[in-house]
Amino acid sequence: MKKLVLIFVFAISASLVFAQEASSDLKMTKKEKRKAELERQYQLTKDMIENRAFVLESDFIQNRYGHRFPVSPNINFVKVDSSEAVIQLGSNFRVGPNGVGGVTAKGKITKWEVTENQKNKTFNVRMYVMTPIGMYDLNFSVRPGGQATARLSGIRAGHLTFDGDLVSTNESSTYEGWAI
Repeated sequence: MKKLVLIFVFAISASLVFAQEASSDLKMTKKEKRKAELERQYQLTKDMIENRAFVLESDFIQNRYGHRFPVSPNINFVKVDSSEAVIQLGSNFRVGPNGVGGVTAKGKITKWEVTENQKNKTFNVRMYVMTPIGMYDLNFSVRPGGQATARLSGIRAGHLTFDGDLVSTNESSTYEGWAI
């Protein structure tokens, strides 16, 4: 009887050891999958920035006083397409000069600087955009997963910050209003 109990205890101990090894292998696999997905997103983001073909679809707009407002990403965005940029603010509640309750500024990119932090896999993009309604300075801060903020400033005091996700121009679902 003692031998039977001893064999039973040994079998349970061995199965627990194997179960722990299997669960640690599963965790490693999840960790490796997460790392591979982050690397894939980083490469997509890098390609969009290098090709100058992306849209920052903004979920929030922040004014110079730090107040954040939730907005519709379909009509609040910054679009970069080769050597042109579109900056648009819109509202779902009123009609403005651009047809979507705000302002659309479309113009030429006159300066483009990209800084990449390979350790953190982040990007900083600075550009100047010349439009018929003014000259704008845009500073993008892009995280590896494509989350981004863009700080917009112009000739006048103050600034706006767009906060949202970076998507390719092909995948963007934005609606561009009439440019002034």
